[in-house]
Amino acid sequence: MHEYHVVEDIMKAAKKKGRPKSITLEVGALSSVSANEIKNALSEFVNWDIIVTTKKGIAACDCGFKGEPKIKQRMHDFVLMECPKCKNNDMKIIEGDKIKLVSVLVR
Repeated sequence: MHEYHVVEDIMKAAKKKGRPKSITLEVGALSSVSANEIKNALSEFVNWDIIVTTKKGIAACDCGFKGEPKIKQRMHDFVLMECPKCKNNDMKIIEGDKIKLVSVLVR
């Protein structure tokens, strides 16, 4: 239920702008919570229009690969990924691991 903590932070940030009518989120493909999990959890608490975009995840491996890793499993607070070139699990995330509140449209 890690997504509920993330959703709580999103709701607080959105409400600081006023009475939200809709929000736009950018969810990194390598974030600890998937875009669907966030959207579904938010929908349980608010009746805002929720627009979610996904940002591609980029990671680098010691073998020289830099690009989208294979996501093996998403767990509480981290993502287990694999290099598609050498199958190494120890990759450095370059981008795509954040969840951003991009915009809030208020009433």
